[in-house]
Amino acid sequence: MVEFAIDASGTLIDLTLFENGRVIFQMYSIPKKTHSQLLVNTVDFMLKATALELDDIDTLYCVAGPGRHTSIRVVISTLKGLFFKREEIDCFRVNALDLTASVIDKQAKFRVVGEFFSKMAYFSDYEIDEKGRLKRLNEPKKARDSEIFSSDIEVYKANDISLYPKTPNIHKVKEFAEKVELFSLNPIY
Repeated sequence: MVEFAIDASGTLIDLTLFENGRVIFQMYSIPKKTHSQLLVNTVDFMLKATALELDDIDTLYCVAGPGRHTSIRVVISTLKGLFFKREEIDCFRVNALDLTASVIDKQAKFRVVGEFFSKMAYFSDYEIDEKGRLKRLNEPKKARDSEIFSSDIEVYKANDISLYPKTPNIHKVKEFAEKVELFSLNPIY
């Protein structure tokens, strides 16, 4: 089984290709061009590097927000175009906050916040349980920066470059992901 995970909800493009649960290709970069100018070429490079074709991919995981709306729409539109002729493909819509939380290795409660737009951002609180599983403590909500930073909970920013790559952790958040039809894949928020 071949699975493809992509996150381009911020300034970076982060993608991972898995075969039978094992990472066979991983790449992330801060592009100098827009996502729309690079995405198809990046996917093409990934497929050539692994000697696979689009038809070999069984499952898609797409980070659909919160984040930069234009980048998210470009990724979703590109995936819909690339996989247009596929009748059977499992598709999952992933929250950027959950994926960011998956890279944090902290036993204490922590908060993940998305990018701020007009002093507002989405955030959610998490903790790692005694078995090492990620738990989301509340549904993501939108708030002002003053509310987000008002508690003593440690805050991690979804666009923090030091937290990349994230997509290799996609299986840690599969229980939070929403299974959708490819053509029902739309941005979150």
